[in-house]
Amino acid sequence: MSESSKPVTIEYTPNSETRNEKKSSYVKDSSSRVMYIAQDHGLDALLQKETPQKNALERALVRERKRREQRQKNLEQILKLAFKSCNDETAGEPDQDWLYRFFDMAQEVHNPSMQRLWAQVFKREVTNPGSTSMKALKVLHDMSPKEAQILQRAASLACSFGHDNSRKLLVGMRAQGSIFQFGKRTITSNINLGSFQLPYSSLLVLFELGLMHGTELESGEIEVNSALPLNYQGKDLSLQVLGKGVRLLYYRFSPTGNELCKLLGNKPNSQYYDQMVATLGQRFSIQTEASTTIHHTV
Repeated sequence: MSESSKPVTIEYTPNSETRNEKKSSYVKDSSSRVMYIAQDHGLDALLQKETPQKNALERALVRERKRREQRQKNLEQILKLAFKSCNDETAGEPDQDWLYRFFDMAQEVHNPSMQRLWAQVFKREVTNPGSTSMKALKVLHDMSPKEAQILQRAASLACSFGHDNSRKLLVGMRAQGSIFQFGKRTITSNINLGSFQLPYSSLLVLFELGLMHGTELESGEIEVNSALPLNYQGKDLSLQVLGKGVRLLYYRFSPTGNELCKLLGNKPNSQYYDQMVATLGQRFSIQTEASTTIHHTV
């Protein structure tokens, strides 16, 4: 299954070098930067002191040829990465319209990390045709490496619970206080996502991209008589609530967000897992798949 494959890591460094840009190209003033970009893309004819030897059409053809070469290289690299990730899984026949749309979009992907993600999309479609929608391709095409990295961070904190396999971002829980806690009928315990490089500003990016629903949700009251299954990044937990009136607080990924999270694979954040277990342990007896019980009643 694709979810068990090696997770994709999105790397983004704002001032890092691109593959075609050497350190010597770095300049401080804006005019030199504009000149460099224009030269690199074949658009510097009117910035030179001498009259261009080629006319505008000839210059356009040179630039278009260079761009086509780069697009071809991008697709070849993505297909190479997809091929290398294959393990002789059973293959299907991707839809031809999907393939054409994929190639049209993927040819514009230059970032190496994003190319690895597109390679994963392609492999997943070969092994499981219809797994990645056209809408997910469009969102991925419009996504910057920085936005993809934000999604990756959110995906590494995602879990599912109950009998709903859709991914959720657990941010805390709400419970009824005891009769001895006057004036504090409801107690809310929160998990600070900012501690895991996912501040609210990052959630806003995911809301805007349509990858996560923008409203914090509250589960129904957790049943006392039955255990609640929770899966975090492939690790199964069983939660037995210790009293009535406990509800979980979370954000839900959209269907498109779920698709892209699956492509990124499981990449657990151990610090978040520890804090999640500690928070849930205040109101639940937690049993892991290894049959150990975690119990932090307060």
